[in-house]
Amino acid sequence: MAQLKREELTPELQNMRDIIMAEPKVRLFIPRDKLNPVGHRWVCINGIEFYLAVGKEIEVPRCVAEVWNNSFTETQAAEERITTDNEVMA
Repeated sequence: MAQLKREELTPELQNMRDIIMAEPKVRLFIPRDKLNPVGHRWVCINGIEFYLAVGKEIEVPRCVAEVWNNSFTETQAAEERITTDNEVMA
């Protein structure tokens, strides 16, 4: 899906973007991943896309950090389950 320019957003999406951007900002650090070396990570909230820089501390709206942190935590848990499942062979 191609990212829309600000002027191409529908009024509903523009309003949602404004709501998100008006949230208090928090600091977020996304660590580099040696297995998937990219410069940015993608987060989408209610159709609004954010590309977050990897490997440096950034300031983002609170809900963006929350979505990223939830996704990262769930990914880590899934990777742990995969590792555990591979250790138990019948």
